[in-house]
Amino acid sequence: MRRSIAAGAWSAAVGLALLSALAPPTPAGAAPQDLDTLTCTGTSTTTYDPPITAVPATTTRTIHQTYGPCAGTGAAAAVTGGTHDSSNTTSRSCLQLLSTATVSWVIHWSNGQSSTVTAQRVSNLAGAVFTNTFTGTVTSGFLKDRGFVETMTSPSLQITACTLGLGSVSGLGAAHTFTLL
Repeated sequence: MRRSIAAGAWSAAVGLALLSALAPPTPAGAAPQDLDTLTCTGTSTTTYDPPITAVPATTTRTIHQTYGPCAGTGAAAAVTGGTHDSSNTTSRSCLQLLSTATVSWVIHWSNGQSSTVTAQRVSNLAGAVFTNTFTGTVTSGFLKDRGFVETMTSPSLQITACTLGLGSVSGLGAAHTFTLL
């Protein structure tokens, strides 16, 4: 009996040594990536100049988005907030607000680093609420290769009237949540 217990302990020790030898090394001081968490709430303002209608026309869209307060762990522990600002001129209509699209933007974090993110945007208009859900990946910069989900919600009255040809959209205000996956 004593010999089988000793043999079992020896086999377990050899197996553990083999597993340790095959496991990829973790650099000194590095935390596993799954310990990097980040969740931010915030607001965004989007304006259209001139306002968009149901008919496509050239307009300048300006976005100002704040991320924060934020709560993070690991590499993201020092992040308390962030911003995204952009502006572009192209042909748009309010019907395009309801489309699915691939979009990219840059978030400038409070720790002095930036993340370029790319996501699939899915929009939904239900009752009095307009929702955009962005599901994507940090493609470069801080937290590269991590997935995220961002959900934005705003009142939909302007959008509903516009899609029916009864008005225009000059701007949208939204509340949002960003979660690193």
